[in-house]
Amino acid sequence: MLKLIKSMLYRVTHDIFFYIAAGLCILSMIALFGLFAGSFKNHVESRYDKNVIVKYEEEDVLNVSKHLVMGSSDCRNVPGHDIKYADSLENAHAAGNVIIILSISVLLLHVLYAVVFFGELFSKGAIRNMISTGSAKSKIYLSSLLVNMVILLAFSLISFLTVVIYVRANDIYLFLYAPALLLCLFAEYLVWVVISSLMILLIFIIQRPMKALLVFIGIAVLYCFLVSAVNLSGAFYSKNKHDNKAFSHFFRECKENGSEVEWYIPAKDFNLNVIYKADGTIYKDFTTAEPDPEYPGDAKVAVARAFWRMSITNMPLEMVMFDLYPLYRDGVLLRYIIVSSVYLCVLAAGGLFVVKRRDII
Repeated sequence: MLKLIKSMLYRVTHDIFFYIAAGLCILSMIALFGLFAGSFKNHVESRYDKNVIVKYEEEDVLNVSKHLVMGSSDCRNVPGHDIKYADSLENAHAAGNVIIILSISVLLLHVLYAVVFFGELFSKGAIRNMISTGSAKSKIYLSSLLVNMVILLAFSLISFLTVVIYVRANDIYLFLYAPALLLCLFAEYLVWVVISSLMILLIFIIQRPMKALLVFIGIAVLYCFLVSAVNLSGAFYSKNKHDNKAFSHFFRECKENGSEVEWYIPAKDFNLNVIYKADGTIYKDFTTAEPDPEYPGDAKVAVARAFWRMSITNMPLEMVMFDLYPLYRDGVLLRYIIVSSVYLCVLAAGGLFVVKRRDII
């Protein structure tokens, strides 16, 4: 199998489309990152006080990350007195979102390249030549999965280095807590590996790259329909009504006076009515004694929560809802790593079973 992997990697490094895709990764990083650069520009006037020159390096990144989930989504207000710049919260919020947006562009480019590269195994008869020289179909499939992971890693590293160079060249400072960032990037990588591996499995089953791509798109549409039918937002429903007035007052109080503790709405428990301290004890409970007539029932909520926990495609949604730091702190990123790893093993095993029994055209 090592010989097959080396052969495929040789084809990659001598494939003009690989370099075109890599170039598009670089261009997309610059173009997309440029849209957010205003939130990260360092040593410039504050957005909220023209008399202040922002120096993000004076802030504690972890402290900013903690405070981001302690106040309001209105980042112009500083929830606490140990954050120096109001801009820092906007920076941290935007930085968490930008990494998921940029990584999605890498996924899209990678899937398209995978269709071209692995599709050529069938469209140009390369796989028949491999089989005729004694290579088993199962080994060719497993080699394709491993090479796919290498290609995706290459595109990810190219994109990451582009961002690093862009940041250094334009005096940009990103508020990203390093342990959370590294775990997030690894979780994202595994999620994208699973999605692109599904594309490869479809190519091996259908043996027509464009038809496989259409089926892949069809599966994505069907998945979106299923998610809509299950109503994943139901995972956050509560049996009792929510005291919106008290909740709004709490947020306004935090914005104006700051919060004395690190609190958070837990990303892992789906309970948006109760706010906890960092040690897990209840800080504020906004649940009323009045039953919510729109509550869909325990069974439907349990199903919605199970779907949410098992769906790796919810990662962008959770990052937008809860920001990067609480996802790291609550073990949500670790959940994505575990679930993605299981899916990858299932795809590999299931793919082997199907490919062994599939005739190569």
